[in-house]
Amino acid sequence: MSAASALIGALAEWQVRHVFCCPGTSEIPVLDAIVELRGEVHVPHFILTTHEAIAVSMADGYARASGDIGVAYLHTNVGVANGLAHLYAAQVARSRVAVLAGIKGTATLPHRALTTSPRLLETAAPYAGHVWQNLRPEDLLDDVSRMLWSTGVVPEQPAVLTVPQNHLMSEAGATGHVHVRSSARQSPDPDAVREAAELLRHARHPVIVAGSDVARRGAESALERLAERSGAPVLVESRRDLERWSFRTDHPAFAGLFEPSAPLLADCDLLVLAGMPTPLEFSSERPSVPPGVPILHVAEDAAEPGRRHRTACAVVGDTRLSLELLVECVDARASGREADPSASAARAAWLAAVLDHAAGQRRCWEDEVPLTAEGAAFSAASATRVLADTVGGEPLLVLDAVTSTLPLLRFLTRTRRDTLFATASGSLGWGMGAALGVALARDERTLGVVGDGVVQFGVPALWTAARSHLPVTFVVVNNGRYQAVVSGLRQSGGAARQHDD
Repeated sequence: MSAASALIGALAEWQVRHVFCCPGTSEIPVLDAIVELRGEVHVPHFILTTHEAIAVSMADGYARASGDIGVAYLHTNVGVANGLAHLYAAQVARSRVAVLAGIKGTATLPHRALTTSPRLLETAAPYAGHVWQNLRPEDLLDDVSRMLWSTGVVPEQPAVLTVPQNHLMSEAGATGHVHVRSSARQSPDPDAVREAAELLRHARHPVIVAGSDVARRGAESALERLAERSGAPVLVESRRDLERWSFRTDHPAFAGLFEPSAPLLADCDLLVLAGMPTPLEFSSERPSVPPGVPILHVAEDAAEPGRRHRTACAVVGDTRLSLELLVECVDARASGREADPSASAARAAWLAAVLDHAAGQRRCWEDEVPLTAEGAAFSAASATRVLADTVGGEPLLVLDAVTSTLPLLRFLTRTRRDTLFATASGSLGWGMGAALGVALARDERTLGVVGDGVVQFGVPALWTAARSHLPVTFVVVNNGRYQAVVSGLRQSGGAARQHDD
């Protein structure tokens, strides 16, 4: 058996069902092995893409929607370079993406030859938690297993393994064993959970922000219970951070999108960041959390709490386990003490005030973007409102319409859990391939809402969608301009502002 066949067998043992591939000549041994192994029950299905960026974003969308590892197979240094932007998107989302890259043979690598680079791993390293080059054919199975395992090490990050062409052709190599193992999940410190429960017990004006890890870990029910026990309104993390929607809009505590500059948040006495990294800063002049508000941060990466803001308490561990333990602790403390009627009344009044503010804000948006207005110009914002009303709360959605995402999210409903995927990376074109991966993972019609700029970067996805008969519908919001740049020009007040059209 060739090393290439053994590699495919290793993927199968790791239960990798699909490989998203944009091959070149370095992958010929793998292509031969696919033909030789055709008909084997557990051989992964290699899905052809015509651009490496699509292979990586498909792997990312598939990984997010399935919970499995998304594997992309790229060609040498140029293929890896084409995929790096969307590898960054996977990194920001903490998505389990593994990239295999076929490189030239070891005799060629030291020389200046076509599609070779002496620093390929350094190029990929900023966007992955594990990068390695297979050094000996006999180590290939270990290297593949280590790469796949590393994608699940918390906090999850993509992994990259390069494999020389002559190693893949070796018949004597890849003689080791495939080591399939799962990554550990961290349990939070019980003292931190108790401290967090005390903060929630004393808070009169708490606010919870639901982060993407809540949906990623299947912790929505735990977060709903925590909101109900604490009487806290729940906001979904802002568009700048959003990777997946984590709280039902039909829940009584849902209060819209998190916006740190919202005036009402200045009265908050505890801000709970649940299952999310430190909020992104769009610019250094704008705060990412309300100034002066105590923060309870529930995170999986110990480096996140305190990254930019001092926290009153940090609970570090698996998001679902942390929230479930926190609910238990809140319940235990509530049952062990006499109820404080004044505290309950204060939290009830606070929740009502936040929900009333959210309803008022929505009415303002509806007035700004009416569904029907005589003689009104049709805009991207009005299109997204019509789309939100038409789609409803159940269908699978992938959002990558940079300047139109916020208007859409303001009107969107989500009544089915974990059905919206987005990117906070700014990597244009991501949504085209990601929608294909989501549709493949869920075997369900997926709606990709993308901007015209995203289509320009991701148009090769249409070929793969048609060839693989994937159930994806794309809605393109075409505003006819580089709206993000135009908006920036208008805010800058610089000389180019007068030429923004």
